[in-house]
Formats: sequence, C-alpha cells, structure tokens
Amino acid sequence: MPRVSAPVYSLNGGEVGDEALSRLDLERLQFAGSLYQNLLPRVIGSMTLRPGLEYITEIDFGDVQLLEYNYSGGSSLIPILSNQEMRVVKDDTLVTRVSVSTTVQNGDFNSFVGWTDASTGSASATVGTGDLRLLGTTQDRASAKQTISVAGGDQNKEHALRVDVQRGPVKIRLGSTSGTDDLIQEAVIDDGVQSIAFTPTTSNIYLELFNDEPRQSLVESCQIEAAGVMVIPTPWATADLSGNIVRYKQNKDVLYVASGIYQQREIHRRGDTSWGLQRYKVDDGPFVSSDGIISLAPTVLTGSGTLTASRSCFDSGMVGRLFRLFQSGQRVDENFSSAPAEGDTVRVSGVGAARRFTWTVSGTWSGTVTLQVANDDGSGSPGAWTDVLSRTANGTSTYADPDDNVIKFFRFVVKSGDYTSGLIETRLDYEGGSQSGIARVIGYTSGTSVSIEVLSRFYSLSATFEWDYSPWSDYDGWPASVDVFGGRLYWGQSDMVYGSVPDAFKSFDDEVEGASAPIARSINASSQRGILWMLGLQRLIAGTDASEVSIKASSFDEPLTADSWFPVDASTRGCANIRAVKADKDGIFVQASGTGAFRMSPDQSGFDYSSADLMAMHEEICDGSEIIDLAVQRRPDTTIWFILANGEARALTYEPAENVIGWSRIVTDGLFKRVAAVRGAGQDSVYFAVVRNGAQRLERLAKLTECRGGATNCLADGFKRFTATAGQTTFSVPHLNGKQVTVWVNGVAVRDQSNLYTVASNQVVLSAMTGGEKVIIGLPYTGKWQSTKLAYGAANGSALFHKKRVSQLGLGLTKTMLDGLRVGNSFTNLKRLTMTKGDKPIPAGYLFDDFDADMMSVSSDWDTDSRICLEASAPYPFTASSLVMDVKTNG
Repeated sequence: MPRVSAPVYSLNGGEVGDEALSRLDLERLQFAGSLYQNLLPRVIGSMTLRPGLEYITEIDFGDVQLLEYNYSGGSSLIPILSNQEMRVVKDDTLVTRVSVSTTVQNGDFNSFVGWTDASTGSASATVGTGDLRLLGTTQDRASAKQTISVAGGDQNKEHALRVDVQRGPVKIRLGSTSGTDDLIQEAVIDDGVQSIAFTPTTSNIYLELFNDEPRQSLVESCQIEAAGVMVIPTPWATADLSGNIVRYKQNKDVLYVASGIYQQREIHRRGDTSWGLQRYKVDDGPFVSSDGIISLAPTVLTGSGTLTASRSCFDSGMVGRLFRLFQSGQRVDENFSSAPAEGDTVRVSGVGAARRFTWTVSGTWSGTVTLQVANDDGSGSPGAWTDVLSRTANGTSTYADPDDNVIKFFRFVVKSGDYTSGLIETRLDYEGGSQSGIARVIGYTSGTSVSIEVLSRFYSLSATFEWDYSPWSDYDGWPASVDVFGGRLYWGQSDMVYGSVPDAFKSFDDEVEGASAPIARSINASSQRGILWMLGLQRLIAGTDASEVSIKASSFDEPLTADSWFPVDASTRGCANIRAVKADKDGIFVQASGTGAFRMSPDQSGFDYSSADLMAMHEEICDGSEIIDLAVQRRPDTTIWFILANGEARALTYEPAENVIGWSRIVTDGLFKRVAAVRGAGQDSVYFAVVRNGAQRLERLAKLTECRGGATNCLADGFKRFTATAGQTTFSVPHLNGKQVTVWVNGVAVRDQSNLYTVASNQVVLSAMTGGEKVIIGLPYTGKWQSTKLAYGAANGSALFHKKRVSQLGLGLTKTMLDGLRVGNSFTNLKRLTMTKGDKPIPAGYLFDDFDADMMSVSSDWDTDSRICLEASAPYPFTASSLVMDVKTNG
C-alpha cells in the first residue's frame, strides 16, 4: 500500500474547471482547487474567509450605477446614478441638507423683486418667463445681485445653494461682504444643476450671478436647498444604466462622462458636500468640412441671432451643434461704455488700395476714443500697440496704411480716464482678408433657419459657402467613450477618436499647430458599434465589438499626435458593451460574449499589447451568466471584482508578476447588483449594491484587518457595528428584519451558525451590556474549498486512476478559530476537528495566531477521486497558509 505525503505550500491557485483538474504538468494546479466559495486567494500564498459586508445605507432607487471617485482628502465619496438622478455617499452617509429658514427672494425668477441689476454699460440683467437673463456684451458685464438675510439660529449651519443653469456660462460668487467670495469661491457654471454647500457666519450674505460673455445666459433658478437628501438631475434613465452605456474618467475634481446617446457631461465636486452635473461644452471644435453646396449667413456679428441657409439643411437634432463660417472681408462693431476698454481687431495686409479700411465713430457720448495699430509679432498676433488717431466726436473716414506687405492690426480703445458718459459706437470695415467665426445652435426654427449664439465673433453678415460643423449633436450622435491619456482628454465616437489640445480639456482648436494640435483620427476598426471603451495604458487602447485596437506612435516614448497616429488590432477578441478597467500596465475587459474576461498586457517584445484569457483554466467560472459590472481593488491585494447577472459575484486575485491569477466565487444571502472600488488608507474601499429582503442597499467590504478575531470581527454580511451602552439590551437592525443573524461581542461569537438569532420587530435582544462592548450583528455565510484531483504522486508515478484515500491532514493556519472549521472527503461528510495541541484540549473560541498541530484523521473511504473539502463558517476567522495530505493508494 504505497503512501505519499503531498504538501501544498500555497493555496492561492484559485478555482479551476473540471477539464483542468488532471493537468499534472502545471505546477500551479497543485495550489488550486475545484471550488473556492467565499474564500479569497491571497498573493502571499494563503486563502482566507472573505471579509463581511457592512451595511451603509438604503439605495433602493431601482437600477443604479456606482461611480468611483478617488479622493486623497480622507473622505470616501461614491456618486450613485439612478433613474435620471444622482446622489452622493460621503463617509458612508448620503449627502443630506439640513433645514434652514434662509431663502433667496424670487430664486425661481418669476419676478426681479429682491434682485438688483448691477450690470455695467449696455449689459443687462432681467427676468423673462421664469428665468434670469444675463445679457453681456464684448465690453460689459451682466450682473444680478441680492443681499440674503440669515437668521441667528441658521448661522454656522451648512447651507447649500442650488443653481439651475439653462444656458451658460454663468459665474457665481457668495460672500460675507459685498463683492467677496469667501463662502462660495467664484465659479463658472454651465448648463446643468449645481448644489454648492456653504456655511454663513453673519446675518447678511451677498450673492452675485454674472456673465462676462457677449451673449445671453439663462438661469432657471437659484435657491437655498430644502432639507433632505441632495439629488442632482441627470439624463441617464434606468434603461441606460442597465444597458451599461455610461463611461467616465476622473481628472482632478471632475468626472467626464460619455454615453453615446446624450451630450457629454461633467460631474463636479466643488467640496465634499458640493456636487453638480453640467453639459460638457466646447466652443472651438472639433469640426468637419461641409460639401460647399449650401451657403450660410448670420444676422449678427456678436451676441444672439439667426443662421440662415440657402436651402433646407437644418434639423431639430442639431441644437448644440457648432458652425464655423469662413468669411471674406472684416467688420468689427464695438461699443464702449466704460474705461479702460479694448475692441477687437481687423488684420490688414497687401499693397496699395488693398490696405484701405473705413472707420466710424457714432452714438451719444462724451470722452475720447483712440484708433491703435500693431505689427504682427511673428506668431500671427499683435505686437506693441501705438496710437493712430483720437476722436472726441462722431465721424467716419477711410484710412490708408502706407506700409505695403506688412501685416498690421487695428483696433479702437478707450483709455483709462478717457470715458465720461454715454455709449461710444465704433466700426472698422475692411474689405480685404478673411476670418472665421463660430456659433452654437440654441434653437430650431425650420430647415433653413436656426437660432444661434455667437461664440467667436463673425466678421461679415454676407452668405458664405465655406463652413464647417461639429460632429457632436443629437443629429450626428455623441461620443460613447472617454479617457485621459498623455495630457489629452480623448472622446471616442463611432470609429473616430477626438483628442483635445494638451492640458486644455475643453479645446479642440485646429489653429493650434505642431505636436499640440488637437486630434481627430479614425482607428479603422471593422466594427458596427464603434468604440465601446478606451484605456490609457502604455498605449491608448480602444475596445470595439470586433477588436481591441492599440494606437501607436512610432515608439512608447513618443506622444500621440495628429501626424503620429498608427492604430493596429492588438487583439481580435471583441468587447462587450461594458467598461474596461486598469491595473498598472494591464487592462481588463469583458469579451463580446459577456461571459469571458481577458487582459490586455504588453507582449513579450514590450513594443505592443496582446490579449490573454483570464478564464483559460476555468471557462465556466461564471456559470454562463453575463458579467454586468467590474471594478479593481489594489490593496491589500489586487483583486478584480465581477458582478454577474445572476446576482453572484466573482473575485480574481490578480498578480501576474507572481504568477497568481486565482478565481473565487462570492455569494451572499441576497443579490449583488453593482460594484465600485475607491482608494483608501491601508485597504481600498469596495462598495456593492446588494438586494436583500426585497430592498437595495449599499454595503462595503470590511477590511481584512477587521476580520481576524478580536473585539471587532466583521465576518458577517449586511452587518452593523455598535458600541454598547451600560444596560443596553436591544440593537436595531431593521434592514435584516426577519433574518437569522450571528452576533459577535468583544471577541466572542455569542451566537454562531448553529444557534442563530432571529431579528424580530427590527431588532435583536441580547443580555444587558456593561457598556463599551463592540457588537457586530449580521448575516452568516460559509466558505468552501475543495481540492483538485489528488494526483501528486504514487509508487508508479501519478496517483490518477488509483483508488486512494487521505488518511490524515495537516493544516497550517493563521488567525483562525477552529470552531467554524469542518473537514472531510465531501461536503456531505464533514466533521469538526477534534484534536489537541500540546496534549491540551483546545477551548472553544480560541484564536490561534499560528496553528500547526499534528496531522489529524480525515477519512477511511477509498475512491479513485478522493478529495479534501474544507468548510469555514462565519463569524469565526479562518486563514489557511498550507496543508499536507497523507495519501495512500492501492497501486
């Protein structure tokens, strides 16, 4: 009867499939198992009972998406999207507003009463049909101010100002004295809703809304938030969230969001309790050239007006689209009502009569206006300015510049001290040269007419056949993916990738030249659905339903530019419509089937990327269920969490450099719906949306250091923690009402899985406490491990196909209580270990820091497929670092 001692020095191989159980040629299979359930493989080599899940708050809002906001300020911040709404969890509590009596008079703008028009010059602040209209000019600010009273009882309480901007940009500031911004620092707000927290300390505070742009901004409302949970409106409905169309990328305090069917958004954090969402709006591109068949003509040079087409070409879905018109001749109208003030320029070139232009000064005014000239400084911009002439009265004349073939710029200015009163109206009219202006469509009238706001001054009112348009609108479609890479913000739309000017995430100005020019290039993918995600690894990777495209420059060290752009298929797995995640140089994505997980990593040459199947050793680890969410936890181990459509989760311990890619099954008394991982001190915080008792809750994975026994031991699901008071007997856990729970008090399992408490009337009743005890109450769960086929050795080589039995088993354990451990040759034949250590009985509830007792008897049954099964029950801690089996064979 041959006998072999089979040591397993590591238990982090993870679960492998049935087809891999006999792979004796793979050393890692000795460290794997045929089942890992609620047992996490550790990179260091052990396996441990997974931490429990702590109840955080109710999030029963239907389908949700948890966004990851990484923040080094100490708080845990989780924005939560639900049906057209966003809430934020800060430090495990939904951001909530308290009740205050402070109000903004006519904050809904049904009247201007309570507001003061503090506009300068010809700018104005008025109230229209339920909105504040701030009409700025090229020289003047539109401003509305209000002094707000704060009752003594509301001082030193946190308030929040809710600002709903219909059309921005709008600037806001709030101060303790007029003109200051010590309460809300001056901020620019675009189309959307912002809820900005502040704490007043005085009886009066001073609010200003203003617009410095030469166009009209509209504010829908500006009010003090009512008491209750902060809710920000969003465009993403339930179907969008369940369809996984939302992609996002954080840069500093902004999450840039793409979804394909809605205009891009920005989620702003202006403070831990100050959040908002607004449209991502770009004023200078990107642009696509028109076919030159239809002419367009504006009705205004600046401000708001109409764009008219020579024949039908507009559509209602083009609202938000940019148009850039190239125009012959240059006309600049500039009005002055303050000093100092500078007008826009005309650019003069050529020879002789081609250098003539007309200037005009008109209006009712008093003061001095000056015409100035500057030479081109060599970069296409004006150099130093000198005076040409000054006027103190109206007039018009033609000016002929004498310097042939010299590029010059001319403008009107009113110098400091030169303005007295009135409105100085000026015009420069030059027939030569050409310029371009940009407008955004803000309203649809007909196929030949749309309303516009001018973003960059037009220089002529004449029709032109030369014009461009932006490819982003409801009519053209919106980007579906986003990432930040190499200092640029990238948007993926269909087959195209658009990269911003470096370090200017809202600029696509194609007049920027060289390596800093914006990028608008195709990836040439054979895809019907276009770019589903992008990841900035060592290369920019774009995932489509047909392939994974690596976008190269000529080398890793060379930045991507519009001219250095070479996309190639690094992999042809194809992607599901779900975000990909990043772990150092590797990208993790879900394959087009929805049930496969792959990694993109640098290939052996180190010059490009290739894909590898993370489920190669276990094709059915998801049991055929689709992956609907994933997240990466980096500490204490790199663990990739996958949420399945069947409500279960999978964890992948991932450290390729250590040859550790270990799968485990994660199950709970409930259904997993979503996951998010954010950076944290000591251990990343992993949050789950879990449905229990018919309601959805936010729960957080406990820290491993809290699951090692001791006074605080968080090995329970949906648990709540308490610090008992003297004489306390009842503990409220309404989210677990009717459930059977375990209870842990100061290092002892008061009730374990063999004798559970039932939560009745939303509470658990315990014996009276003396005070100060640490109490953990939550749902029980069990960890299960089953070995692979025991084929490690026999007299004739392999023990495969030989009848065998494991007569004895030795376990190397750390931070373990044996009370919850069962061992056997099957899960239907388990027994508690009855052993002694040092010839002394092991007392109940004893925590072993280190355990390596003599080998113990396991089974006397013979079988060709004899196995070892371990079962570890919460709330007792369990970590196994190694095991040794005494395997006997018949042959």
